[in-house]
Amino acid sequence: MSQAKAKYITIGVLSIIIAALIVFCAIFIRQNNVLRQNLVNSQENVSQLMLLHETLEAEEFDDMHYRAIQRVLEEAPNRLRQVFDEAVELNSPEGFVMLPKNRILVSGHWHCAHTDTIYTMEAIFSFWLWNDEISIDLLSYSPFGWAGWRDPWQPDNSHWAPRHHPLETVPVRFYSMGGDWDDIWYNVEYLNGENFAEELAYFAMCHLGRIIVDAWFIDQILYINLHHSEPMRMSNGTFGESSRHFTLVSSMSSVPNIDALVILVDGQREATFGGHGATFRDFYLVR
Repeated sequence: MSQAKAKYITIGVLSIIIAALIVFCAIFIRQNNVLRQNLVNSQENVSQLMLLHETLEAEEFDDMHYRAIQRVLEEAPNRLRQVFDEAVELNSPEGFVMLPKNRILVSGHWHCAHTDTIYTMEAIFSFWLWNDEISIDLLSYSPFGWAGWRDPWQPDNSHWAPRHHPLETVPVRFYSMGGDWDDIWYNVEYLNGENFAEELAYFAMCHLGRIIVDAWFIDQILYINLHHSEPMRMSNGTFGESSRHFTLVSSMSSVPNIDALVILVDGQREATFGGHGATFRDFYLVR
């Protein structure tokens, strides 16, 4: 009788333990589900907040762009008139291009009284927010379309810096390089001095594959302004970058009657190019 009683007691205790475990597991599973649901809800809330933040930033960014365009339409004609000494008419803002680093490319046309010709025009303005007002500044401008970039850091009236060469015929060596530094050659092109900038840009593309948007002289210094895509296009390993740098500098420095060569990229001096931090610096020539 005592053994049966002990057996019943054991079974009862085990039943209680099992029931307690079942209840504990149920509570644990329920709490785990609650925590998981809370985590999902939290993640959804975070996602919604991030989406809201991105939406607000985008709206603020678009609003800033819209305000920048309005300010450019208001102020750019007067700014450009100071540069061209002629009235400038901007094209529709639908043709404006937003560039990185808060810059905007605008286009238009102007009438040159000296040549009685209408020229296309492009200009790059920077813009920034100050005291809840948009301010703009002229960075560079092109009075002759694709081949006429000028830069405000030049001296006053520098847009009249000559784009022609004093020589009637200008011999320029356009260098090429093979697979090693021992395989170097050049082709000589005889440029028309009156159309020096345009022909230099043309032959630089033909022989070097480099996009020159403008070239001009200030005293005995030759300025070469490369297209803003050139630094990336010149990235081709250390030898590739070195060869492109060498052929460009050697070709441009072969222009006669110059004391120094300044290579710009999108109007910027000492711009880096390629993928290894190489820099265009001013080159002073000893002849």
